[in-house]
Amino acid sequence: MSNNNYTVHLHPKGNSIEIDGETDLLTALREEGVYIKSSCGGYASCSDCLVKILEGEDNINSPSFEETQMIGNVFHITKERLACQVKVEGEVKVDLSRHDESADAKKLTKKNNRFNKSKAPVKKRSRAEVDEILSERKMKSEEKEKKRNSWEKHWEKEKDGIKRGTGGGKRPKPFRTDHLDDDPDFKKKS
Repeated sequence: MSNNNYTVHLHPKGNSIEIDGETDLLTALREEGVYIKSSCGGYASCSDCLVKILEGEDNINSPSFEETQMIGNVFHITKERLACQVKVEGEVKVDLSRHDESADAKKLTKKNNRFNKSKAPVKKRSRAEVDEILSERKMKSEEKEKKRNSWEKHWEKEKDGIKRGTGGGKRPKPFRTDHLDDDPDFKKKS
């Protein structure tokens, strides 16, 4: 258990927070009241809490398996990590510019408005209409059941004067073997 506190400088805001080596960056930022978007609650399954490490990439833990599965292994190129998976082990400078609370709230409001507009109005039916629909469905179900039962042992039933199960009443064709007389491999086998 680490007793050391490390400083994390937050880029666009210009302030900094103290964090211990055991708490992940997402939790520490939320405890300090800093907005950071996250849908999964810190389980590395949404990639919303993506942050860019500007300085001190040697002072954070290496990416976990879950993080690598989510965003790939290009940290050394993009310097982007999931805040829910980052544990700080020294002084770090983090860019939080992609986490704008007002812009996210506007997007959510716009999305909700579109959803509400797209919803079809609910059609209310009277009890008589519901009973009629249910009786129609029951009749259709009974008809299907009759058809299903009528196929029971259908191969034994006669239809159009042809007894089923005899190849349609046709005489079986004999096997053709005349082409085998010219085959030298067949002659060797027999």
